Amino acid sequence: MRVMRQRRPVLVIDDDPRSCELITAILTRVGFEVRSAPDGASGIKLAGIVQPIVILLDMMMPGIDGLATLAILKRDPILGDVPVIGMTASADLTYTGKAFRAGANFFVSKPLSQASLVRVVELAAYKVEQDTPARHHRRHPRFHADLVVRCLVGVGANGSRELGGTSGNLSLGGLLLLVPEKLALGTLLGLGLGLPERAILAAGKVVWLDPQLTADRRLRHGIQFLRFGSDSSLVGYRGYLTQIAASQES
Repeated sequence: MRVMRQRRPVLVIDDDPRSCELITAILTRVGFEVRSAPDGASGIKLAGIVQPIVILLDMMMPGIDGLATLAILKRDPILGDVPVIGMTASADLTYTGKAFRAGANFFVSKPLSQASLVRVVELAAYKVEQDTPARHHRRHPRFHADLVVRCLVGVGANGSRELGGTSGNLSLGGLLLLVPEKLALGTLLGLGLGLPERAILAAGKVVWLDPQLTADRRLRHGIQFLRFGSDSSLVGYRGYLTQIAASQES
């Protein structure tokens, strides 16, 4: 998935000049314009000037660190919609979870992998490309993934029942769920997603239904995520999407 290159640049906010040089070299080779800033304060100022399509943000900077910088960016009425890719050498999932909750869209680990960096930046740029003008009607890139999904139907005061299904595709905002029965629009679900490394928990609701049966007599449902069961589930899910994006053929 190659995106059409935009006039708006990618902005790198990182106190390590070698990291900035490496990222600039990698992304310039595939057609992106890159601007960089050495700290959070100058990065926020530069972002307001250049209006980047994607921001790569080091989370472990001195002074205004990555979390504080991210919080300021997300409060800005214009910059708040710019996708942010966090960068860290830390394996602390608690910290990564805080960043996701604060608005980071993806994470890449240091030392950087060239292929993964390009694919994640392209995924984030593609998200901007596909966003509609209406801020609350976002479209996310979808990735085919055939995962086992354990559903608790009707989560709430009326109790619940278990239903087995599979995913057809995944996105940042939800998934395509195939199950052997019809679920009404607005039905609340507890979801257990069987990722390759471990299962994660989330809550969602049915937002659309295809009444046409599949060849194996199941029904397709569009599920919107409402929340994840824990920070580690959120990190695990976004990490899985990042892996899918990085593994796709250009």
